[in-house]
Amino acid sequence: MRGISRVNARARQITPRRWLRQSTRALPIALFAAAVIGPSRQAVAQAAPADRRPTVAVMPNFDNGSVVNHADYDALGKGIADVLITELSANNAIRVIERDRIQQLIDEQNLGASGRVDKGTAVQVGKLLGVHHMIFGGFIIDPKGQMRLDARAVNVETSEIEHVESVTDKADNMLAVLSTMADKLNKGMKLPALPAGTTRPAVNPESTKPGRWRDLILYARAEDANDKKDRTRALALYKDFLDKSPSTVLASQRRRAEQKVRELSSGS
Repeated sequence: MRGISRVNARARQITPRRWLRQSTRALPIALFAAAVIGPSRQAVAQAAPADRRPTVAVMPNFDNGSVVNHADYDALGKGIADVLITELSANNAIRVIERDRIQQLIDEQNLGASGRVDKGTAVQVGKLLGVHHMIFGGFIIDPKGQMRLDARAVNVETSEIEHVESVTDKADNMLAVLSTMADKLNKGMKLPALPAGTTRPAVNPESTKPGRWRDLILYARAEDANDKKDRTRALALYKDFLDKSPSTVLASQRRRAEQKVRELSSGS
């Protein structure tokens, strides 16, 4: 009874005027909590929609089938894959996986031990990446400087080759060849077209000058050294590429080379 009396006494002390003062003090705190906590809960409830664009990945090395001067072009396959990724990425209606991510997966799974890529390897990598389409292929450069680039696209879900393309031109026109190949693959694989108002960057005339395509070999050798964790050689080759290639050629590759020089120089 004594406890009940104390409760009743406290209740009598809370007059309507006192209750109003306490409620008024609490109101700003409640409004602040609603402003901070409310949107967070709403953001969780309304998660961003899943990216439903077709996903494409390019194996990070095209096979070198050149019979003459084979060693000179051996690393070029990595440069070809890198530029093809850049060209395909110009289409915002599809999602293209970065080369580094694919190379890291191949290294972790030891899938590049044979040095050559076949359909089975492409499908295996595609399934691990969770992509819809995998692209792989090879190239040949003959003694007269003619280049043939072959590409195959495999549907990861069905494991079937869905499209095959081939482009032949002078090696001096290599960047134009890669741009043409990207367009052909996009159409042949029946991927969404470039969004309205989007155009693929024109090939810089500087890149078609005799011997200019060898800048891509310099870059490819730097990438190869980086993949092999040879930091000293990779740093020297990235710098060599930046020193010898015009600033207007291989713009995306130059940005990456500059980034890698900073990383390798700082030891990160």
